[in-house]
Amino acid sequence: MASTAGPTRVGAQSCTWLGGVRGRQRQGGISGTRRAASCRVTPGWRKGIHGARGLVYLAGLKMMSGVANQVPTFFLTAAEHSGDALGASLIGALRRRFPEARFVGVGGPKMEAAGCRLLANPVSRSAMLIGALFTESRYWYGLLKRIRQELVDLKPDVVVPIDSSTVNLRIARLGKELKIPVCYYVAPQVWASRPWRVKKIAASVDALCCVLPFEERYFRERGVHAVYVGHPMFDAPAQTAENDPERMEPALPLGEPKVAIFPGSRRAEIGHHMPAMLAILSEIKGRFPRATFVAAAPSEERAWQIRHLLRQANTPVDIRVGNGDAIIRWADLVLTKSGTATLQIARQHKPMVVMYAVAWWKWHLFARFIITTPYLALVNILARRELVPEFIPFYGSPLPVARECIDLLAKPERRSQMAAELAELTAPLAPAPGSGDLGLAAERVAAEVARLVEGRSAAAGGAEGTAPEPAPSETPPPPAAS
Repeated sequence: MASTAGPTRVGAQSCTWLGGVRGRQRQGGISGTRRAASCRVTPGWRKGIHGARGLVYLAGLKMMSGVANQVPTFFLTAAEHSGDALGASLIGALRRRFPEARFVGVGGPKMEAAGCRLLANPVSRSAMLIGALFTESRYWYGLLKRIRQELVDLKPDVVVPIDSSTVNLRIARLGKELKIPVCYYVAPQVWASRPWRVKKIAASVDALCCVLPFEERYFRERGVHAVYVGHPMFDAPAQTAENDPERMEPALPLGEPKVAIFPGSRRAEIGHHMPAMLAILSEIKGRFPRATFVAAAPSEERAWQIRHLLRQANTPVDIRVGNGDAIIRWADLVLTKSGTATLQIARQHKPMVVMYAVAWWKWHLFARFIITTPYLALVNILARRELVPEFIPFYGSPLPVARECIDLLAKPERRSQMAAELAELTAPLAPAPGSGDLGLAAERVAAEVARLVEGRSAAAGGAEGTAPEPAPSETPPPPAAS
């Protein structure tokens, strides 16, 4: 169709349209653009969008919308090692749905290796994030400014914050302010502390992907579109040839009993927990002279930190980087910091003792007033009882923790009973038999992200409504405080 505005050749994906949008294309403002569309601006827009000119204009917009739909852009943010691993898995799942998608964001080496263009790597400097906002406020303030500008320039199809709510809820709000759909992966644990944050979550996210069974119902009852996607910890088989302790090089130490320690993944966590854990190991060594100990470190940097702390102790401890599952399988008992590690240990049906070191004044002045659950170890929260011993908060003498560890090591029948109960607790968390890849957490999150992309495309195309929301699953409510 000819017009005074010039020809439109759809087959060649070139167009003439009215308006100064070429700058957006040049800046990458069109999501995932590969310069498939060649546009020259016609000044005749001042006469109004009517007749042939209007049709050409609308055709240009329609074609550009199609390019955006075909090549979406996703902005992912992770601030810790665990989030970096989840982000890398999610990128793989999204790439299977959108082979030519672009991935931009902040994260760590695993996300970068998966194909994400990183603006920054906060994972390398992750600390206790609430404290980090104070001790490294200049870094985080500058990074949030960069993220906002990138979202303005890039206009991604979906923003995907991953865990780390102290930082990522702020990024989610940035996405909503810019009218970009937000899919939050790993729900903030507001059911355990600071429950008033649920209002911020409801206002900041379009979809909340929950990894614990009871969370979906909890958030839906409070106005948040929540979906239970399963816990990624349980996607892979618990025991494989790769995590066989007998295949580790160099070989893990011999001796009885065998105790593993998981002091944490962040610098501050290890600094708080290692001195107390070393005192506990010393007590165990006094009761079991042939006992052997292995410390799990998430990186070489944290291994160096543990090694430095060991210089102040007389108890020999073998330090291993990575392959925590093999270390857990090797051990008779695991002494661990509270957190996701408890689920990793429970997945191997391994007896454990859980602790979390905190200054007594911080607990009595602040923390105890915002905690709303009777238990703080994730395993006990899921069990709704103290299935494993937990010392939270831990401060003062390490002797009570040491006595609990010694009692478990001295009573094999008690350890066997705990292992059986852990097996029963974790069985429902594994993907359903026969579900294949579609039952994996990353694939279910990717499906939720795709729903948001489709909903946005439908809205941009003038369709009524958005993609349908999945029905809530039947899950029990979270444990209430006693």
